[in-house]
Amino acid sequence: MEKRVYEYESKEKGNIQKVIDTDPYADRSFSKQGYNIKEGKGVGGEGDKSYIYINAEPEFFQWAEEKFKEAEIQTFKRTSKKLEDKVIKAIEEEENAAESGFGAIFG
Repeated sequence: MEKRVYEYESKEKGNIQKVIDTDPYADRSFSKQGYNIKEGKGVGGEGDKSYIYINAEPEFFQWAEEKFKEAEIQTFKRTSKKLEDKVIKAIEEEENAAESGFGAIFG
């Protein structure tokens, strides 16, 4: 599995969501891979941007990038490596904290 982060201007959220929500039951879909969308300030990024974190097999990314390209989302691109690492860390810390809290409730 590989982790990547893409960025886009927040005003494009509706267009991004259309791509993500398309055919959720297909063999290859965002819903089956899992993804996480965060606003820029929440993960140490730019305030007017949102970020989509995807953890998937490498061939999924080629397919996903093509879907966003077909949708003509002008501001969609992969983030810089430095920012990508920062966003991944923030999301993973948030997920770990949620798992710990859940474990404390039911553990």
